[in-house]
Amino acid sequence: MAKGSEIIVVGGGINGVSTAYNLAENGAEVTLVEKEFVAGGPSGVSSAIVRQHYSNPVTARMALESLRVWQNFPEKIGGEKVFTETEFLLGVRPEDVAGLKANITMQRSVGINTRFVSPEEIQDLEPDIDPSGLGGAAYEPEAGYCDPAEAANGFARAAARAGAQIRSGVTVTRLRSQAGVISGVETDQGFLPAGKVVVIAGPWTPHLLHPLGVDLPISTARVKVVLFRRPAELNIRRIWADFIIQVYLRPETGGQILIGSIAPEEETGDQISDPDNFSDKVAMDLIASFAERVARRYPGMERGHLASSYASLYDLTPDWHPIMDAVPGYTGLYVFAGTSGHGFKLAPAAGRMMAQLVLKGKQPDDPVSLFALDRFERGAPVHGQYEYSILG
Repeated sequence: MAKGSEIIVVGGGINGVSTAYNLAENGAEVTLVEKEFVAGGPSGVSSAIVRQHYSNPVTARMALESLRVWQNFPEKIGGEKVFTETEFLLGVRPEDVAGLKANITMQRSVGINTRFVSPEEIQDLEPDIDPSGLGGAAYEPEAGYCDPAEAANGFARAAARAGAQIRSGVTVTRLRSQAGVISGVETDQGFLPAGKVVVIAGPWTPHLLHPLGVDLPISTARVKVVLFRRPAELNIRRIWADFIIQVYLRPETGGQILIGSIAPEEETGDQISDPDNFSDKVAMDLIASFAERVARRYPGMERGHLASSYASLYDLTPDWHPIMDAVPGYTGLYVFAGTSGHGFKLAPAAGRMMAQLVLKGKQPDDPVSLFALDRFERGAPVHGQYEYSILG
């Protein structure tokens, strides 16, 4: 395996294939290397919720740009439709309403279709909900979710049509450099030379960069998803996120709903050191907790039944926003990691931004600068008007 490329992208998750696509579309010679298969890691089992509710203008604009791609995937990227529109509601306590409204005002200023709804309006939209304790919600009529594996493979096929090589089943074992200049990657099938290497390997990224003396402020945590079969008479057709019961849920095919946590302590508390060795099982006490919490908001779910459950991985930064940057001290090395649960929904915009960074460097007032690696050393983490932690 001696033939390399001008640029090698390491990682076949949604952000790897989006970046490879955008690089190839801009005329770069690109090889994407993935140790298993496209979407074989966390991307393939993502909840893949697509909403624009973010707490700073940069990520809000990225979410809106990405929504337009997801909505028009066959025309913009090619292949099958991947997006299902469901609408989205985010419920908060009365004491959080002022901050929520300020955030909605910011989102509307960048073009997002969203508005505040009262508890009465929430129940008009979702008649089966019990709005007890809620002060109101943000409502997005255009939100929805994607088929994550089909979306990632759609980007990969589009990248290949644009000239990129997609090499699955090839494990990168080491990044090679000489005097601070990247020369390519060692793999389990030989050396691949390249002038630039972009590491977008999710939880595996810190392990690849550590031997170069680059320690990323990224941790890896097990996140859990539970699917319940809802009673036939219960109609849950919107995505619901709830800062009182601290879960999100969305409809799933086959009369099911998919449930996960938005409590930071639940998402960060189960950290692992080796992303190749973790349990994908979900403990029964958490399943029972999810069931109890959802039934508080949707009383009809007391008659629901467990369908399945699984655990996957988040690569987390201290401010819950990604690192997208050239790696200091190395020529030709770039990193995009630490997506902290936001990776899927922002992938179309983030892939475009990452490709531009690799091809042209940082431009004046470039929004990618928000995600600089050194922001933590500078004491400049990403903040928004209204802190949502896992929701950004």
